[in-house]
Amino acid sequence: MCFDIGIVTCGPNEALVISGMFQGETGTFLTGGRAIVCPGIQTLQRVPLTTMTLSITTPRVYTSQGVAIGVVGTAQVKINGSNEEMLRFAAEQFGSKSEDEVLKICMETMEGHQRAIIGQMTVEGMIKDRKRFSEKSL
Repeated sequence: MCFDIGIVTCGPNEALVISGMFQGETGTFLTGGRAIVCPGIQTLQRVPLTTMTLSITTPRVYTSQGVAIGVVGTAQVKINGSNEEMLRFAAEQFGSKSEDEVLKICMETMEGHQRAIIGQMTVEGMIKDRKRFSEKSL
């Protein structure tokens, strides 16, 4: 929430979400720029747009054949700042959260996806068809 009347700015690596009076039903989304925010009648949220690299470690997960394996994966996550629908969804999920909190949420989500995908595949399938494994991860 903004307590000072004035101009707020954001860099190209973050988005501002301004809601409240004079902003319409969905609010205003601004990527890299400045805006005037009035306290008490408008609220301000910042959404990080930087690319975050996740190292996803799953120490013990069972394949479809019941074989326990450990998997380490890497993923890069980014909020698309040029798509207003994506910004609206990101503001709903991550509004006013720090980059570390967003990173933690993404990490937990990707760990769950990785476990689900591994649970549907065989060990041989993961080794032989890495491309299919990575496509399923998207």
